[in-house]
Amino acid sequence: MEVVVVEEVPVQERNEAGAIRPGKGVRQSLLRDDAPDGLSFTVSRNTWLPGPDAATSPRHHHAFQQIRFTEDGAVNFGPDQYVLAGDIAYFPKGAYYGPQRRESGTVITIQFGFHDEKQHGTAKWDKYQAEALDRLRARGTFEDGLFVEVDPETGERRVSDSVQALYEEQYRAHTGNDFVVPAEGYGAAILMHPGAFEYYEAAPGVEIRDMGRFFDHAGPDADVRFAMLRLTDGGSYSFGAERAQLAWSISAGLRIDGRDYPRLTWIYCPRDEKLQISGVDGVELHVVEFPRLDLPPV
Repeated sequence: MEVVVVEEVPVQERNEAGAIRPGKGVRQSLLRDDAPDGLSFTVSRNTWLPGPDAATSPRHHHAFQQIRFTEDGAVNFGPDQYVLAGDIAYFPKGAYYGPQRRESGTVITIQFGFHDEKQHGTAKWDKYQAEALDRLRARGTFEDGLFVEVDPETGERRVSDSVQALYEEQYRAHTGNDFVVPAEGYGAAILMHPGAFEYYEAAPGVEIRDMGRFFDHAGPDADVRFAMLRLTDGGSYSFGAERAQLAWSISAGLRIDGRDYPRLTWIYCPRDEKLQISGVDGVELHVVEFPRLDLPPV
């Protein structure tokens, strides 16, 4: 179990993968894990800057799943598409989004996948990144978020998303196989407005707001689940041991093991662990339950 208070996390420099796309921002790395069951995830917090420092990327997709929660402002993810403050968006694997121009707002990004779906930012793949970038730069160039290379035999100019090119290169170099993004099951990102969902009482002092379950993998427990939790008058809630879970508070009043925590406190409860929290003053938390596959790697 990990508890992270956002205001205590230092600001980090952008890593090399981030540098192959244009734009600047203030970044914090909040949580990450490579779990024994194959689940890999990262949680980062970014505040985007305007004008020439805006972060841009072309229309693209990934083999992993992604969640974005906007703390402040409006964060763009496609033409006339924004995740507004307090909203949460789910980006299924394989689903295209963008082009995007992020030039305002503070957003939390959760990226996760199983086995080799999630390559960026995980301990398994960090050590391969520099080598893969050197290979790409030896045969092409990075231009405005794109990787451009010219076939030496035909002269054909090939253009691809820079981050996807990085994933493909490091996967090919270290497995000998081509990296393939799966077909999209959902045709677009799913934008949720939490305030439009109603709470129901689950126990004294405990209210739950269910917002969605989405399947990007096969199996009875292979869905990712979104909910909110509201605790009043010392009401307590237990995170179970069946799935890995993330939660973050959007108001004050959270209490863990007798200690009070401020707004924007993050909790990670791995699979096979349990944790009980309590709260007062109607503290609200977002809760994400990761999929549980129990399937062998492909």
